[in-house]
Amino acid sequence: MLVENDHDLELCIQELQSHRMRAKIHNVNQDLLSKIDPKIISKINQVITISTKHNCSIGIVGGFVRDLLLGNPSDDVDFVLFKGDLNKLTEILAEKMQGKIGKMSNQTMTTQLRFPDGIVFEFNSTRKERYEYPSRIPIVEKASIAEDITRRDFTINALILFGSKYIDVFNGTEDLRNAVLRTTKNPATVFQEDYLRILRAIRFACKLDFKIENDVKVGIKKSVENLLDVPHERIIDELKLALGAQPVKAFQLMAELRILETLFSQMRNIEIDRGIFLVSSLWDKIELKLQYLYNQKINDTTVILASILSELQLDDVLEYSKQRTDYLRFQNIITLLKKYTFSNKEIKEIGQYIKNKDSLFGFIELSPSLLEMRLFLKEIGILLDNLIHLSLAENSTRKAPIFLSPLIEKLKQINEKQDLIHFVPELNGNEIEEIFGFKGREIGEVKLILSIAIMNEEISNTKEACEKYIKRKMFGEEEKE
Repeated sequence: MLVENDHDLELCIQELQSHRMRAKIHNVNQDLLSKIDPKIISKINQVITISTKHNCSIGIVGGFVRDLLLGNPSDDVDFVLFKGDLNKLTEILAEKMQGKIGKMSNQTMTTQLRFPDGIVFEFNSTRKERYEYPSRIPIVEKASIAEDITRRDFTINALILFGSKYIDVFNGTEDLRNAVLRTTKNPATVFQEDYLRILRAIRFACKLDFKIENDVKVGIKKSVENLLDVPHERIIDELKLALGAQPVKAFQLMAELRILETLFSQMRNIEIDRGIFLVSSLWDKIELKLQYLYNQKINDTTVILASILSELQLDDVLEYSKQRTDYLRFQNIITLLKKYTFSNKEIKEIGQYIKNKDSLFGFIELSPSLLEMRLFLKEIGILLDNLIHLSLAENSTRKAPIFLSPLIEKLKQINEKQDLIHFVPELNGNEIEEIFGFKGREIGEVKLILSIAIMNEEISNTKEACEKYIKRKMFGEEEKE
């Protein structure tokens, strides 16, 4: 059980009342409290006991309280200190609880404790934030608990827990019950304070399966252009979380609230051929693909993003061939991924998906050789299953789906012989140079020739077979009987 913290609860209420703020006190259902990890309960109780002993007042705020009331308690515990010295308390807690201070910032008035079992607690002093145009970095100042709670984004994130009771200033309890996302004050003000909150709204709506209040949607639309001022890595972190939770809902909200076209200007909702596809608009087609991936329980955000970005449009492409258009689209997408600071691994994976998005359909038409299929599998590597899902997602949008099952089975069977796909020729570069005198780029060309011969099962992958093949293929030497 959580230690009751009524003294700090009363002090918090008094401070709120002094700022003419009314707070409702609610009891947390014991069944909900029983779901909290005992290790988390033990550490929370230690924090409360130690802070009380050192004349500090503290409560738990934010996502932990929200998720607890929704029946999904987490280990993401954020404390708010509204009486006492934050840095001094953190040092005492670290000593008493064998924790390590992960960060301590006087600028943001935050600290962090990491415990040996991997649990991390965040501590924040009550604060307010203001911005000096054009900077988007907040100036943080000491504030009252009333000012601290008012600066928070959504009502469901502004609940403060004290033992088995919590304070609700903005009717967040009712919003939890109604599964609705509302802001703590005028939406335009909330988003102006931090434009990233636009994407946080999308994330919470998808993660919690909540609807966004109409006034909040209006506030988002008024501020959406300012998303371009937010650091790109913060944007992508939020998008990944939203798309990973509910890709279809995230995409629908992004489209409705003009987020999609703001972040990705070349994602336009053009008309498509209703004779070929089940729908007549590009965004409806993307929704069908995302729904397929969601039904298949594919939550890899690189796959989800590839299914969206593969529909990126280009201007003035009538003069280009399809091959040239696909190449330009691929280059634009790679540029976009770099702009939004995706990792090299993510860029490579999404790039492979985009580059090979039509490969399976092309195989049906062209009937490739075994060698060509092995070369394809070598390039794709471990991404094969995801590429198959992307192809099937694309196929799900067609009125007359292409019969891909035999090809998919054949690819999987061929892929089982990994020694004929993912290998390194036993005759290495140094040996090729020493035996045949090739240098630099020539060595790479020889290794490619050997790889193709091994894949084509013309030779086995042994030093002797590779050496004989080079002599015969490149020097015209015949094998002696």
